[in-house]
Amino acid sequence: MRRFTAGAGAIALLALSAPARAQSWEVSGLAAYTPSAGLDNQAQELSGLTIRGGFTWGAQVARSFTPHWGAEVLWTQQSSALQVETGDGSADLFTMTVRQLHGNAVRQFGGADARLRPFAFVGVGATFLSADDLASETKLSFGLGGGVKYFPSKKIGVRGHFRYKPTLLSDEDAEPFCDPFGFCQGALHQIEFAVGAIVRF
Repeated sequence: MRRFTAGAGAIALLALSAPARAQSWEVSGLAAYTPSAGLDNQAQELSGLTIRGGFTWGAQVARSFTPHWGAEVLWTQQSSALQVETGDGSADLFTMTVRQLHGNAVRQFGGADARLRPFAFVGVGATFLSADDLASETKLSFGLGGGVKYFPSKKIGVRGHFRYKPTLLSDEDAEPFCDPFGFCQGALHQIEFAVGAIVRF
């Protein structure tokens, strides 16, 4: 308990001792694309089994504590489906929504007043899987990525990022029965390409 209190105190002092110009808030609206993600286990008569890719939207709120370090909360939502492919074509078994809520540590590069600022981030959170007529499930997930921000003015900017966002399904040993969102495998490996507008204050 003492170590936790000391650690929390050190973080607070670091934030308070940072120059005022280094401390700022950012709010972003994001538009993204999540490509299809293949699933490992499938029947022999299928040529493919995937979580269909699609448009993804989201929002981000970030706090910079120093010129180079900050934290953010990232929310995204993707409309998707479980899709099967055969020699005759493809079809959706059921449509689904994939939502993620992550907390990320962010490392920014370049000076605090620079217009162009590359950044990298890593985080952890939850993935929420839902579909009509199926019980929703919540799974542990992670995020790792990077991108660049550009500020033509002090308050307004744009950003683009790439993110690897695996979700732990913990279902690879569930045969012969698999729950609808387990997909009979250990993890769902997805990536994301996003752009957005930033308001900084």
